[in-house]
Amino acid sequence: MKHIHAISRMVAPPRAQVSLVETIILYLIAIFFNTWDNFPTVIQNLQKYYAKTP
Repeated sequence: MKHIHAISRMVAPPRAQVSLVETIILYLIAIFFNTWDNFPTVIQNLQKYYAKTP
C-alpha cells in the first residue's frame, strides 16, 4: 500500500498591486453594478482579493 505524501509548492508573496487588466475589470463591474445595495462591500472584497492573489 502506498503512503500519501504531502503536496508542497512554493508560496508566492502577495503583490499588493492591481494590474491594468484587473483595474479594468473592477471599473467595468463598478459601472454595471454600482446601484446594488451591497456593491461597496463586494468591490472592496474584490480589490483585496486581487491584491493578495499572485
